[in-house]
Amino acid sequence: MKTFAISAALTLLAGLVSAAPAPAPASCVQVTFQGAPPDVAFYTRCIPTNGSLTTLNDPLSISHIVVNGHANCYFFGVDGSFTAVGPFQTVDVGPPQTQVSGYCLSA
Repeated sequence: MKTFAISAALTLLAGLVSAAPAPAPASCVQVTFQGAPPDVAFYTRCIPTNGSLTTLNDPLSISHIVVNGHANCYFFGVDGSFTAVGPFQTVDVGPPQTQVSGYCLSA
């Protein structure tokens, strides 16, 4: 009886696991946010390229944004800046400020 119960439980579990679809990997682009000086004050995020808004939780004041891939990206600063960056471009943020969110679209 115990063997039957274990076998039934394993069969049920296997059915549930195989029925659940695996999530599709999200496509993203590497974006580097540079402060001053840019060689030591920076961070990089993988931003989805499906247009979903991504919140950036980093207080570093940003001077330049670098898109390292095939995407057009748009970022919003804490003081109201709006910065558009094309594929494989580096764009100045003016005036430098913390970036709070942004989104990217495949190019």
